[in-house]
Amino acid sequence: MGEYEAYIRSGETRTGFSIMFHELFDLYHPYIGDKATMYYLFLLRYRNNEKASDNMGKSWKGRSGIIEKFQLSFSTLPVLDAILEASGLVSLEYKPSGRGRDKIIYIVHDPKERQQFREIESQIEERLRKVIEKHGNIGKLLGKEKGSKLSA
Repeated sequence: MGEYEAYIRSGETRTGFSIMFHELFDLYHPYIGDKATMYYLFLLRYRNNEKASDNMGKSWKGRSGIIEKFQLSFSTLPVLDAILEASGLVSLEYKPSGRGRDKIIYIVHDPKERQQFREIESQIEERLRKVIEKHGNIGKLLGKEKGSKLSA
C-alpha cells in the first residue's frame, strides 16, 4: 500500500463564529491543559466583541454556563480561573450582585503571538507555579507536555 498525505480543507463556511488563534493550542495548551483550554474557548464564544460597547471583551456566561454544558465540578472552576489568569488569557472582575456573592465578569484576552508569548513564557511558568502552590495537586488539570512538569 502506498503512503497517503492527509490534507484538511475547509468545508462549508459561514459567519457567526469566534476566532481561535493557533497559539492557543501550539503554546498555551501544553501549559494549561484540556479543561482550561475548553473553558477558555467557552468564554471566548460568549465574549462581547462589539467595539462600541463598554462591555467589549467581557463575558458573563461563565461558571454556571460551563457547569451546565460540560462535566466539570463547581470546585474545579476556581482552579481553572486561576490557571487562565496565570496564563494571561483571562482577567477577572468582581462586581457586587446584591445577593451576598460578587458577580464574576471574565475579561477574555486573545492569546499572544508566538514571539510575545516567548518573551513572557517564564512569567507564565512562575504564575502557574504559584497556582500549584495555592491549590495543591492540580497536575491533572495542567497540560501534560509542560504544565504538569512545573510542580516537579
